[in-house]
Amino acid sequence: MAKQVPYRKDFDLVSVIELISTCILWGSVLVSVSTIVFFYLDIEQITGEKLVKILNSINCFLAVSYFISDIICNYLFQLAESKRRDDFFDNSLQTNLCEENSQEYFTNDNINPGIKKMGVNCFENSFFTKSIATAMLKPMVIKAITVFLLFLFLALFTDNRLLTIALQLALPYTIIQQTIRLFVFRNRVMAVCKHFQTIFSSTNKRKITQAIIHNVTSYEAALSWACIKLDSKLFNRMNGKLSEKWNKIKSKYNIA
Repeated sequence: MAKQVPYRKDFDLVSVIELISTCILWGSVLVSVSTIVFFYLDIEQITGEKLVKILNSINCFLAVSYFISDIICNYLFQLAESKRRDDFFDNSLQTNLCEENSQEYFTNDNINPGIKKMGVNCFENSFFTKSIATAMLKPMVIKAITVFLLFLFLALFTDNRLLTIALQLALPYTIIQQTIRLFVFRNRVMAVCKHFQTIFSSTNKRKITQAIIHNVTSYEAALSWACIKLDSKLFNRMNGKLSEKWNKIKSKYNIA
C-alpha cells in the first residue's frame, strides 16, 4: 500500500505561506540594497531623496507583510498539527479521533497498540525532528545575521525617520525571533529524544509507562510552542540515512 498522509494538504498550505514569506523577505532585501545604492550614488538631490523615500515606504510595507505572514503561518501550522496529533494517537492507541488515518507513515506497526507503541512512535518522531532541526539551524542563523546587519545599516546610515526605522526592523527582529525559537525547539526535542533512550533502557515496566506519557506530552508541548515546520527538502535528503540510524536504534533498545 502506498504511503497516505491525509493531513499533508494542511502542511502543504503552511508551505505555501512560508514560500510567500520567503518571497517577501528576499524582495525586502533587494529593496534594502537598492535603497543603500541610491542613497550613496551621486544622483540629483531631490530625485535621490524621492527614490529613497519611495523605497523605504515599500520596505516598510514588506516588513509588516512578513510579520503578518509569520502570524498566519503559525496559526495554520497549529491547525495542521492538531490533525497530525490525532493521527498519532489513533496509530499508537487504536483510538478513532480522525475521519481518515495515515497509511504506511509510521514504521512501528509490528508493535501492538498501547503506551509502548506511543512511546516508540514519539521516539522516532523526536529522533527525526531533532536531526532535521539541527540541520536547519545553521542556515537560519546565517540568514538572521545577514538580514539583521543589512537592515541595521539601512536604518542607521540612510535618512530614515523613527517610525520607518521601527517598521523596517520588524522584519529582522521577526527572523531573529524565529532563529531563537528554532534553537530552543531543537534543544527541547533533543532532550526528549535523550530521555527516550533512558526510558527504553529501563526494565521497570511501570516506570516506563509513566515516563513515556510524560515524555510524549513534553514533545507535543514543544511542537505546539515552537510552530516550526521542518524543511521538507532537508527531510527528503536526510530520510534514507536517518531511517537506517533509526532501525539501528530500535535494535539497540530492543523495540523493533
